[in-house]
Amino acid sequence: MSLRRTPFRLPRPVRWAMLSTLSLAAPQALAAPCTQPTLTECSNVDYRASACGQENDSYCQGLMESEWKARYTTAPKRTALLPDTMGGGVESVAVQPNAVLDTLFSGSDESIVGQVQRGQVLARKDYKNLTKVEAAYNKQRGEWDANGVLERSCQEYVHEKHYDYSRFEQDVGRFGDDFRALFTAAYGSRGIAERTLYSKDGEKLAPLWDGKTRVEKNAYFRFVPGPYPKGAKAYEFTSEAALKANNAEARQAVLPSDAWHQAMSKSLSKVADDVLNDSQQRQEDFSALLERRNAAYASWQRESEMLRSRDFSTVELDEKTAEQLYGLDKALEASLEKADAEGCLVTDKATACDWSPRRYKAMVDAVMVPRREADLRQCLTVTGNDFGAESFIRNADRLKIKELTQKDYTLNPTLVSAYTRILAEYLAQQAANQQPPVNPVTMTKRRGQDFSAGGYAGDNNFGGGYSLRAGWEISTPGSAFNGNWCDTNASIFSELGLYANVFSPTRKEVAYLTGRASTQPSAIRAELSARVLGNPVFTFDQSYPARFTFVERKPFVDKDAAKGSATFMVWFIPVTVSGGLSVEVGIVASLGGAMGRDCTRNLITLDLLGNIGPYASANGFVSLAIGIPGLQIGVRGTLTIVRFELPLQGRIGVALSSPTHPTNPNTLFLGLGTSLNFTLRSLDGRLSLFAELGFLKVEFPIVSWPGIGTSAQLFNDQHYLPLAQLY
Repeated sequence: MSLRRTPFRLPRPVRWAMLSTLSLAAPQALAAPCTQPTLTECSNVDYRASACGQENDSYCQGLMESEWKARYTTAPKRTALLPDTMGGGVESVAVQPNAVLDTLFSGSDESIVGQVQRGQVLARKDYKNLTKVEAAYNKQRGEWDANGVLERSCQEYVHEKHYDYSRFEQDVGRFGDDFRALFTAAYGSRGIAERTLYSKDGEKLAPLWDGKTRVEKNAYFRFVPGPYPKGAKAYEFTSEAALKANNAEARQAVLPSDAWHQAMSKSLSKVADDVLNDSQQRQEDFSALLERRNAAYASWQRESEMLRSRDFSTVELDEKTAEQLYGLDKALEASLEKADAEGCLVTDKATACDWSPRRYKAMVDAVMVPRREADLRQCLTVTGNDFGAESFIRNADRLKIKELTQKDYTLNPTLVSAYTRILAEYLAQQAANQQPPVNPVTMTKRRGQDFSAGGYAGDNNFGGGYSLRAGWEISTPGSAFNGNWCDTNASIFSELGLYANVFSPTRKEVAYLTGRASTQPSAIRAELSARVLGNPVFTFDQSYPARFTFVERKPFVDKDAAKGSATFMVWFIPVTVSGGLSVEVGIVASLGGAMGRDCTRNLITLDLLGNIGPYASANGFVSLAIGIPGLQIGVRGTLTIVRFELPLQGRIGVALSSPTHPTNPNTLFLGLGTSLNFTLRSLDGRLSLFAELGFLKVEFPIVSWPGIGTSAQLFNDQHYLPLAQLY
C-alpha cells in the first residue's frame, strides 16, 4: 500500500475564478506600455479620454502649449479691436487666415453681385480644391479669356466691357474682408487707383471718380430731420449732436478722388484699421436707419394719396405712420449722441470716423456696381441672353433698323454696347408712338413677359438661396391686341421659393409662395397658395364677378306664419326643439354696374344696371338649440316650399368694339336694354349653425342643396347704337 497522498484539487469553477482574479490584479508592468503620443494624438479627444491619454495628460498639455506658442510667434500680427467680452480696447494679436473649404454656390446669373461673389470665391481658394460648380465656373472664365474679345453671353460682355476692373475685383477676392489689403492692392501695379482703366478691346472706361459728385464728411452728416404727416406730432430733436449733424457744409465736404483716399489713409495711419472699420460699420447701420425712415415716409405718401383719391379717410394711416417715424427719429438721435461722444461730429479736422479701408471699398462699390448692373440688365432685356447662331444680335440685319449697320454685334464688347443701346432706344420710340409692344428677343408683338432669377450661397454646413419667377401674359386668338375681345384674357403671376441647408449640405425648401390673378369672360380669378417646410398652409382659388352694386333695397314682410316648440332638460341643460313655417314677401330694388364682354358682338362693355321686381317665398324650418330663448346655440334646417321671383332689369351703358369687328371696328357704342325673367323654385334647402345673444343673431351655413324649379325669360330687348369711331 502506497503511503503517497493524493493532492487536494479545488473544484474547476473555483480554479477559473481565482485565475481570473489574479489576471485582473496583475501588476500594470505586465501590460503593454503606452508610447509617447504625437501632436495629432494629443489633439484627438478620443485618445485623451483613453487610459494612455490620461497617463500622458501632462505631456500632451505641454506639447500643445509649445505648438501654440510656436504658431503664435510665427503668425502675422496686427492691431485689433477686442470685443467687450475680452475687455475691449486695442491689442496686438496674431492672425490665422480662415481657410475656405466646402462651399455651395449656384445661380445668381441675373445680378452683378452674384457674379462677383462666385469669381472671388475662386481666388479665395487659390483656384484649388474647387467644387463641381466652382470648377465649371472657373472653366467658363477660362473660355472667356481664350476666345479673345468675342462675346457669347451678357455676363461675359459685362466682364469684358469693364475688363481691368473685373480682373482686379476677382483677384482681391483672396483677401476676404481684409479691407487694408484690398486698399493696398488698389494702389499697386495691378490696381485701379491713379490709372486709366480699359475694356478688353482697348476702349477707355469712365473714371472711377467723376470729379463733380461731393459726399458727406462722414455718414452722420447725412442726417436731416424728416417730415411727418400733416397734423401729426413730430419728434423734437433737442440734443446738441443733432444740431451739429444737420450741417449742409459738412454734408458736401468731400470730393472723392484717388489722391483724397491716399491722403486720408496717411493722415489716419496711427489709428488701427479695426478702429476705423468698426466706426464705418456703425455708420452703415446709421445710414440704414435713415433709409428706413425715408422709406416709411415715402410709403405713407403713396398709400395716403391712393386713399384720398378714393375719398377714404387717412386718419388711421397717419397715426400709424407718425408712431413709426417717431420711434425711428428717437433711435437716430441716440446714434447721433453716441457719435458726438466719439468726436465724429467735428468739422474742423479729420477724425477716425471720416475714412477707413472699409469706406474705400464701399465707395468703390457704390460707383461700379450700378454701372455694371445697368449694362447687364439692358443686355438681358434686349437679348434674353441669346447669343446663338440664329439670334438677332448675330443677325441684326434681319431687324431692318437703320441704325444697326452691322450684321454681327458680338465681335467685341463695344459692339454689344452699341446694339443694346440702339435696340433699347428703338423699342422706347415704338412705345412712345403707341405702337404695339414688341418682345425684344423675338421681335414679335409682345403677349407676355416672364422674369426669373435665383441663387444659392453657403457651404456644407450653412447656406441659403431663393428662386423667383414673375410675369404677365395676354392671350388672344389672333395677333396681339387684334383678336376678339371676348376671347382675350390677361393674367399676372409670381412664384417665390426660399431654401436653406443647416448643419448639412442638403438643401431643404423653407417656404414656397405662388399667386396668380387672371381675367375670365365676366369675372376675375385669384389663386394663392403657400407651403412652409413642405407642408401646405394656405390655398385660395376664387372667382369674383366683375359686377358691383351701389344701392340695394328690400322692402319686405318676413314673419313666422306658424311655429311650435318644446323645451326639456338634459341633465341641467335646457334643450329646445322648434319647427314651423315662415313667409317672406317683398320687392327687390337695386342700382349697380358691371364690366363685361359681349361675345356675339365682339364688344367690351361698361353698364349701369337697375333691377326691380317682386318676390315671395314660403319656407319650412326645424331647429335644435341648447340654452334658453335669447341665449342659445343650435342647428337649424330650412327647406324652401315655394319661391317666386319676377325681376325686371334695365341697362344703359357704353361699349367699345375690337379692331376686328366686322362692321364697326374701334367704335364707341351706346348700349340700351331691358329684360324680364320669371323664376319658380321648390325644395331648395340648407343646414346651418346659429346662435342668439339678446338681439344679436348669427347663422353659419354648413351644407346646402338645390331643389327643383324652372326659369324663363319673358322678354329681352338689347340694342347697341354706334356713336363714334375712335381710331
